[in-house]
Order: sequence, then C-alpha cells, then structure tokens
Amino acid sequence: MIGFASISEAAMPREVAGPRWKGPTVRDIAEVAGVGPATVDRVLNDRPGVRERTRRRVRAALDKLAAERQDGEQRLDIRLFCDSGESFNEVLAAAEAEINRSVSGAVVTGHYVPTSRLDPDAFARKLMEDGLRSDGVVLVAREHPAINRAVRRLRSEEVPVACLTTDLPNSRRSVYVGNDQHAAGSVAAQLIGRGLPPDRCRIMIVMSTSFRCQQEREMGFRRVLRAEYPHLRIEERVISDDQPETTFDQLSRYFDASGVPAAIYNLGGANRGVALALERSGRAGDAIFVGHELTPRSRQLLESGTMDYVISHDIEAELATAARWIRESRSGRWTEPPPSQILIHTRYNCGL
Repeated sequence: MIGFASISEAAMPREVAGPRWKGPTVRDIAEVAGVGPATVDRVLNDRPGVRERTRRRVRAALDKLAAERQDGEQRLDIRLFCDSGESFNEVLAAAEAEINRSVSGAVVTGHYVPTSRLDPDAFARKLMEDGLRSDGVVLVAREHPAINRAVRRLRSEEVPVACLTTDLPNSRRSVYVGNDQHAAGSVAAQLIGRGLPPDRCRIMIVMSTSFRCQQEREMGFRRVLRAEYPHLRIEERVISDDQPETTFDQLSRYFDASGVPAAIYNLGGANRGVALALERSGRAGDAIFVGHELTPRSRQLLESGTMDYVISHDIEAELATAARWIRESRSGRWTEPPPSQILIHTRYNCGL
C-alpha cells in the first residue's frame, strides 16, 4: 500500500505531482470520506486534532480509491430500495454512506420509503425503472405482487437483485443476504421463555405488514414456545403500521382493557410506540420486552430499562456483502453468501 505521507505530498495543491503519480488526490479522498481536504491532510500526515472515527473514514476512503485505480474497474451503479420503518431506514442510510466510503468498485444510491406511507405500485414502478438503468439492485421490501413482478422483470433483463434482511423468494431474486429470521424468532422465544416464571403467562406479539422476515420470526417464535414452553400462550397479535404514534394508541387501548401481558415480542418496527404504551401503563418494569434492530432509539430504550433485549444483525456488513456480491456476479461469480450472525443486545452491550 502507498504510504500516507507520500500521497499527501503528491496530492496537496501546494505540491506538483510527479508525472507517474496516479493515486487519488486529497480532494478525491475528501469527497468520498465526506470531510474537508484539510482533515484528509492531517490524517495522511498523522497530525493531531482528528477523531479516531474520522481517521478510519479517511483511511477507508483512501483504500477504496486506491483499489479502484489499481484494478482499473469502473464503479458499478447499485440502487438500494428500502420499504421499512423510519428508524431502520435511517440506520440503512447511514450504512449506505459508509459503504460508499469503504467498498471499492461500487456506488450505492438509496431510495427509502416509510412502511406506513408506501404505495406498493409506485414503489414497484420506481424499482423497475431505476433498476433497469443500474448495474444491480439491493432490495428491502414486503411481499406484494407488484414488487415481485418488478423483480422478475429485472431478472429477465439480467439485472442482479439481492434481497436484504427480508427475502422475496417468489420474485426469483438472485440472492438473499441476511440472517436466518426463523432462528431469530426462536431466539426471542428462548429469551422470553427462560425469563418468565413456570406459570401460565400471557404473551403479546406485535407485527406490521407482510414482510417475509416477520412471518419467519413468528413461525420460529411459535415453534419454540410449543416445543419448550407450552405453559405460555400468545393472547394477542397486534398488527401495527410501524409508526410509534399508532402503535402507542393500539397498545394503550389494549392495556386499559385487558392489562399488561407478561411479555411483548415486537417482530417489526416502532419499538418506541410499544415502550411509550408500557410507560403510560406504569408497568414497564413488569413485562419482558423483546424487539428487533439496534437503532439509536432502541439503544435508548435498552439503556433506560424499558426494553430488555434487541435482536439484530450487522446491517452495514450485510450491505457491503450485497454490494460485493453484485460486483462479483457481474463478473460471472455466483457464490451464495452464508447467513449473517444473529446478535443479542442488552443495556450492557448496546453501544453503537
């Protein structure tokens, strides 16, 4: 690898680059890293006054640009389409920015729509129109005929499509990247089953629309309860829209009428809405609350003690895997990525 100091000396405006210099300039690195040229200069010359996280971003951008120039490959245009809750959309957008700073050979452009405001037909049209102009697509979406149809059209035109986090097997997508969601639901059942007393207890399930990942989580959850904790029963299955406000209203009405259950398993988004309803009831410390996806909001709920467990996965690593898979598939290499690791977070290990 080319030394940091030599790059800075060759690339800074006050120096005249040698005739054979073909490395990235300071301005190139700054643009990819999302920082100013002065910050890049300080990092490359190992000067103080830069946070370690920023130093890592600059070095990752340098590695990305150097690898692209060495390989001589054109960057692929990868489109990311996400239908999800607002908190997950924010986490995925941050992962997109990081991938564009660190993964060579690809530029990811995201299109995010909150689940509660999705028009599936409009989403499918944009997916198909933009996808046909791209080198590959990464997709987070619900099961819907129009979306499946759009993916099939992209595949008929040999556009690779990687489903992320939630699968669409009926769409004939190219590959799924993510964890085993059936196993993730089984983990939730184990956490709740071990945490409740050996009495007949009530459990509430909260989920949203027809995401395959939520369906698979529910199947895994129910299987483990039947097999290992038959004394526990699922009393209510609440269908939310992944909006905290409406989830809060639904659960508050239920708690007022029927009381707070012994445990709540939220398979979808809007963990904050569940937490607000528990806090309003005054029984937040009495119910085991398990949800998915580590976001800044769910981390706060863990730290406050309102949530007990968050089951998650490394979305940044998964997006990087999907981008690399699309790049490799364009070169004729079709290796199926293994399932990603299921992560369990508590208030003691929820740092982002």
